[in-house]
Amino acid sequence: ILERLEPTALLTAMSALVALAIGIPAGVIAAVRRNSWVDQVAMFLATLGVSIPGFWLGLNLILLLGVQFQWLPVAGYASLAQKGLGALRYLVLPALSLGVIEAGLIARMTRSSMLEVMRHDYIRTARAKGLPERVVIFRHAFRSAAIPIITVIGNTIAVLMGGAIVIETVFNIPGLGRLVIQSVLRRDYPLIQGAVLFIAVTYVLINLVVDVAYVQADPRIRYS
Repeated sequence: ILERLEPTALLTAMSALVALAIGIPAGVIAAVRRNSWVDQVAMFLATLGVSIPGFWLGLNLILLLGVQFQWLPVAGYASLAQKGLGALRYLVLPALSLGVIEAGLIARMTRSSMLEVMRHDYIRTARAKGLPERVVIFRHAFRSAAIPIITVIGNTIAVLMGGAIVIETVFNIPGLGRLVIQSVLRRDYPLIQGAVLFIAVTYVLINLVVDVAYVQADPRIRYS
């Protein structure tokens, strides 16, 4: 399990970065431009992203960016010990396949939380005081809306850890996902149990980190 951990951990981290880089800005912009064409386009793309199967998106990315343009490797993996940061090139396409899908969920939750917060009186008060709009949005509204967003991010990371099984098979990455599939095919029950237990413990630890992050996002939780 430890031998297969590196590709899965890197893939999960890169996919989470892709999801956050797309989902949070899209959700904030959609909330600020509510009911505009920007909001409608952002939510349409978010819904489309949630609806697309990861393996289908991965195969199309292989065909477009790997085969046609030959920008990135289409399959396989090279460890950090072998190629250093160059090994990350092998994970760009699978990370996009996982991250774009989860970005849709994060964008929808971010928009919903921001709209809920922006109706409150203290947001109107901040604007009435003459604060710049970016300060109102990011320092007041976004921080107050962070609790449900953090929850979704934590669940997203856990889902990425398990969802890597299909993507690792499509891109021939020797990670935990392929290890589970190979163990099932070989009926290696101890290895299946160990891998599933490892993923379950990781899921619990991620939720623990999310609970700690609540305290940092909302000081009121420290006194509850």
